[in-house]
Amino acid sequence: MGKVYLLLSVLGAVAALVVAQRFDLDTAETAVSVLLGLAPVYLAWAAFHADRLEAGPVNLGKVVGELAVAVKNQWDSEAEVRRVNDPYPLPVAWRAADDDIAESWTLLGDLARARPGGPPGDSALWPPDASGLAGQDAEIGQVFSERVPTRRLVILGEPGAGKSVLLIRLLQDLIARRNDSDPVPVLFSLASWDPRQSLKTWMADQLRRTYPGLAAEAPSSVALNHTTGDRAKDLATSLLNADLILPLLDGLDELPPARHAAALDTLNRTLPARQALVLTSRTIPYRTALTRPGTNIRLNGAAIIQLLPLGAQTAASYLRRDAGGPSAPAFDRWDSVISRLGTTTPVGQALATPLALFLARTIYNPRPGAFPGAPQAPRPDELCDTTAYPDHAAINARLFQAFIPAAYTPHQPNPPRWTAHQAHKTLAFLARLQHNQRAGSPDVAWWELSSAIPRRTRLLAFGLVAAITIGLMSGLIIGFFAGHTEGLEIGLAAGLTTGFALGLVAGLMGALIAGPEGPDTPRTGLRLSASGSLPGLVSGLVFGLVGGLTTGLATGLAGGLAVGLLTGPTFGLETNRADVASSPSPHALLISDRRSHLAHALMIGIMVGGVLGVVLGFTDGLMLGLTIGLTVVLCALAVGGTTRLGATAWGNFIVARAYLAVRHNTPWYLLAFLHDAHEHRGVLRRVGSVYQFRHIDLQRHLAAL
Repeated sequence: MGKVYLLLSVLGAVAALVVAQRFDLDTAETAVSVLLGLAPVYLAWAAFHADRLEAGPVNLGKVVGELAVAVKNQWDSEAEVRRVNDPYPLPVAWRAADDDIAESWTLLGDLARARPGGPPGDSALWPPDASGLAGQDAEIGQVFSERVPTRRLVILGEPGAGKSVLLIRLLQDLIARRNDSDPVPVLFSLASWDPRQSLKTWMADQLRRTYPGLAAEAPSSVALNHTTGDRAKDLATSLLNADLILPLLDGLDELPPARHAAALDTLNRTLPARQALVLTSRTIPYRTALTRPGTNIRLNGAAIIQLLPLGAQTAASYLRRDAGGPSAPAFDRWDSVISRLGTTTPVGQALATPLALFLARTIYNPRPGAFPGAPQAPRPDELCDTTAYPDHAAINARLFQAFIPAAYTPHQPNPPRWTAHQAHKTLAFLARLQHNQRAGSPDVAWWELSSAIPRRTRLLAFGLVAAITIGLMSGLIIGFFAGHTEGLEIGLAAGLTTGFALGLVAGLMGALIAGPEGPDTPRTGLRLSASGSLPGLVSGLVFGLVGGLTTGLATGLAGGLAVGLLTGPTFGLETNRADVASSPSPHALLISDRRSHLAHALMIGIMVGGVLGVVLGFTDGLMLGLTIGLTVVLCALAVGGTTRLGATAWGNFIVARAYLAVRHNTPWYLLAFLHDAHEHRGVLRRVGSVYQFRHIDLQRHLAAL
């Protein structure tokens, strides 16, 4: 198709010039019309090769391998940002959960043996009872893969006990262990799931957004759903249907409490017993869901482990090692606190979780590289004051309160662009926004920040943007053309007035009718779609035949050639699917959405303006055709770019950023602030294409301020 298209384009161009000379047509106008089509022809030819590379059958095994690489890279990077291994991984330990909330160990073995094809692992490695699930730290991969008969596991723990970090370690271990035929472990944050929504539909959405390459069309041979018989439309759904995704579901407790039991019921109904999975939750919410009046629900076929508090010696060694070790001047600053670890004192109870130790070390340990003369870090002795901090909750509140100023101190090698006061105010605003308008969801998504804008303000903003852009464009164009007869001032005034009014209406209607959407799936490069190009080529042929009735067949066909060369690639140009082995950052997602919007407007402008220019060039002269064609290109770009702005995630974010900066004094470069809070301050974490606060309790603390 590509070579034929290119050959026809070249032969058609030569034939058009020959016909022009043979029938005494204007050779210059014919040549210009052909030249207008050279750029689209080149794009068609250059994109064809990439299109053919992607057109072959999709190798699902290769896709799974590429996804495993993307998952590994994503969470290796996130573990580094969260400083999981700095100064060393805390050895989180666990035991088997209480019998009253766990499945019978005998039942788990029977379920595993009854699976078609036999149990998923070697039954000789199973412990004789649930107590054999006990372990710590790096053993989590072995426990899940070898000791859990059904490979369905629930991880319970207290707030800050290390459930999410342990899940990351399990993911990394499973990636390292996996064979080519094994499913890929993927971490899903349950906070954004509504149990009333289909679980697989939600997981497919998360996969497409986090790994955009999975939005590509699925091969028909592997896309069948085992349960419904429906055929998947993309690779994400296809992988789920083929059980090639191992779901690691983090944070059942972050769903509204009234939906916990419904969520467990949906998991049982959606994910069959043969489906391996891991679920994390706080202990009390999980137990409450199982014992809720009127319900009798638990996760089918799942073993359960309970995370243990950190030992006093483990916590003491960690704090002193982070302070620099025995030879460091700060080694003794923890003596008072350490003497109370493992006791029933407020500080002894509070500093028994990885989260509390992370906060304490950030606040109270001097950081390396601080500038000479910088203020000394506060001393941790204050936490021993039972008058100021009478209980566990008071200690936690103090740690959350002091964490932001410590993270944003200017006295560090990589000082922040924002003061601690600015950062605290912005983070507290975002936390309240999540609490008040996002039902407490931890997912801070840039494309959802427009929910903070009053509807009238949003409509007015997009209306004014369209009005100003289209008004200026119309003023210049009408002023130019009308200036010869009515005077430049009158033409400019008429153009500005008309364009402003039309733009205001167009912008308001565009924002009102379309409404904000999520970001486009990131894509890369260009390719030519044969099916997409066909309408443009046919339209050129029709135009040529119809035009030939009035201007002569030769002239009509020459014009039709130019129109076809312009519209064919414009209709047929598409973007390649993104690489499966990549997970875009929030900033990359924003750039992709902006490019998609501008490219769409530009292609429409070139098509409309180019075709009109060719038509007028043949009928009214070369210069007039070129002038009006260029004018229409600019007008179409202005109209298409501004009236659709309110329907794009990028456009809504730009307006939201400006509104929040003016109304709530948030940073103008809001996405840069979020990136810095994640990469350099440790205040936020990143899950796929969204940010979250370091811990949901930090978000709730800030929201309550």
